Amino acid sequence: MAETHIDKTDTYERARRRPTSASRALFGDIVQFIDFIAVIGTSVLVAYAYHAFVLFLPFDFQYYAAAGIVGATGVTTLMRRDGYYEFDQLLSATWNIRAILSRWVLTVLGLLAFGFALKISENFSRVWLLFWSISAVGFLILSRGVASYILRDMIRKGGVFTRRIAVVGATELAARFAEKAGSAENGITITGIFDPGLASMGDEHTAGVSGDLNALEQAARNGEIDDIVIATPRTSKEDMDRISRRLSSLPVTISICPNIHWLDHTGGAVTRVGDANVLSLYQRPLEDWGGVLKTVEDFVLGTILLVIASPLLLLIACAVKLQSKGPALFVQQRHGFNNAVFKIYKFRTMTVAEDGDEIKQAAVGDARITPLGGFLRRYSLDELPQLINVVKGDMSLVGPRPHALAHNHQYAQLIENYSGRHKVKPGITGWAQVNGFRGETSENELMEQRVRYDLSYIDNWSIWFDFKILLMTILAVIFPKNAV
Repeated sequence: MAETHIDKTDTYERARRRPTSASRALFGDIVQFIDFIAVIGTSVLVAYAYHAFVLFLPFDFQYYAAAGIVGATGVTTLMRRDGYYEFDQLLSATWNIRAILSRWVLTVLGLLAFGFALKISENFSRVWLLFWSISAVGFLILSRGVASYILRDMIRKGGVFTRRIAVVGATELAARFAEKAGSAENGITITGIFDPGLASMGDEHTAGVSGDLNALEQAARNGEIDDIVIATPRTSKEDMDRISRRLSSLPVTISICPNIHWLDHTGGAVTRVGDANVLSLYQRPLEDWGGVLKTVEDFVLGTILLVIASPLLLLIACAVKLQSKGPALFVQQRHGFNNAVFKIYKFRTMTVAEDGDEIKQAAVGDARITPLGGFLRRYSLDELPQLINVVKGDMSLVGPRPHALAHNHQYAQLIENYSGRHKVKPGITGWAQVNGFRGETSENELMEQRVRYDLSYIDNWSIWFDFKILLMTILAVIFPKNAV
């Protein structure tokens, strides 16, 4: 099925600049890390104070630090297992003092058993254990209170942890879901109910409809939506598949409300949105710590590589200027994350600099390619200025390669889910390129295979996957096969 393309450059620019909602899991991980460090710190500080000001004796730092590490691991693991670092639990005004106490008691019992088993319990004072327990439990309770206050304050101010949900389906089910899931106190906002334009969805409910799927897609491109929930209970399987495929190219989480189509998506995970259960079909790429790791990877490695390559960049720029008239850099508009338009930098390798509605791809033996340009393209040296794009945040080191706007428009109409490539930032290199799909793509079949590799990369991303692609890229540059 061909995909429509909303050609509004200003909309894409707003989407690129607008910050998206942060993952709620990150906050829980941060609180857990603080608790872990605090439990270790209180163990050492209590031991130091007791030995220095009561016993007037030196203390063994390693013993008490080791006890703190074991205790911190035990109590935070138990709290994580039982969901006390989940966003909704941290947001709760109830600080679960009884839960903290019970898990600390279990941890202390484990420490005592561990100490007796290794015959090291005599190295620790019971006074230290008592005051460590009081201070550790006190800090754990305090940290939850502070976390709850911070989250509630951020939600009141419309902060990054606010979750904005759009509901698809002008139905009674959609209205009930919006009523049950939407909660300002929990930071959940229903941005609107959108009509998918189907002949019959069952239990139609037309009141309060915000628009159609085109309006929904535009809102998602503008960065106004974090999640989409489909609530069309009696839609045919074909229509449900069509809706989910159309929305799958958006960089948001896609879920469905309870209905018969749950049976068609057994691989999805059942999650909760407010007080409602939904079945997740598509997750936002680079969720949780993935986005943080990817950003750090791009900025740190990109900066290091840009500094190292600076002499080579200067040398190539001078060579391009000396060989022919014109600028050393070729600047062209490309589509990036969420279809945002940015300017990509390359060394000029041709006698023309096309950036319009019709752009002819370079081919083998193309007369427009200069002698120096042919060398640069063969070894991908013309791509080096894109390190500037990486440091600026327009691109990643690894990701789907961006195409000229004219080609993007063309392929979006011909290849199903082509726009799904824009759910992450484009890259200097990618999974498709290291598997041989680089250079000219004159046939749709070749582009379809490239898209499949790009979507596979997005679905299976990891930091180690990126490193693997970077290593394979080095080999592909040294031994080029089909560069044009």
